[in-house]
Amino acid sequence: EPGVPRKQRMAEGRAAMLARFPGAIEFEPGPLTAQFRLFGVRWAQPSASWLYNGSGSTAAMPAKAAFEAITLGAEGWDNAGGSGFHFDYLGETTAATGCNGDTAAYGPDGKNVVGWGHIVGGYLGYSCYWRGASLVVNTPYFAMQEFDIIFEPNFAYSAASLRALALHEFGHSLGLDHTEAALCPGRAMCGGNDALTCISPRQDDINGVIALY
Repeated sequence: EPGVPRKQRMAEGRAAMLARFPGAIEFEPGPLTAQFRLFGVRWAQPSASWLYNGSGSTAAMPAKAAFEAITLGAEGWDNAGGSGFHFDYLGETTAATGCNGDTAAYGPDGKNVVGWGHIVGGYLGYSCYWRGASLVVNTPYFAMQEFDIIFEPNFAYSAASLRALALHEFGHSLGLDHTEAALCPGRAMCGGNDALTCISPRQDDINGVIALY
């Protein structure tokens, strides 16, 4: 368009391209070394609430310290990368977490419960989610309806490792999948023992949240 500075035209062109692909984010020029992975689901709004059932909490630390570590893990995603996403803690519950690593064994109960118990498959943490049949408006992602998280109590956690594991599991509960193994460790969404190392999201994790929200 005559009279429009070149930089402005370029910026408008990039914005128009991004608008064609919901969830896309723009990277600055330079080498890229990693890529987040998504489940293809997200919350309709950039938030989710959760309840805590402390029954059977780990003996590795006082129950209060374990709860604080889990809470800090959830809070690690609050507004990550300016996404606006946040988890809201609503209080304690006696409802059991509907998740033990066997997603066929439980169904949704309308509550997002975080708690403790033995996990099928030997995992230290596990997140289950249930989604609807419809996409979130103006996105390519199905709408999440509920999540539950369970932690294995029989492990010698430190406050930092439990916080890191909680960060990882809450990351699943907002829609992030595991990072490719070849790119690990060093990211909150790396699986296995690598999930015990990062107490805050790394840039690739944040890029995933921005893509979703």
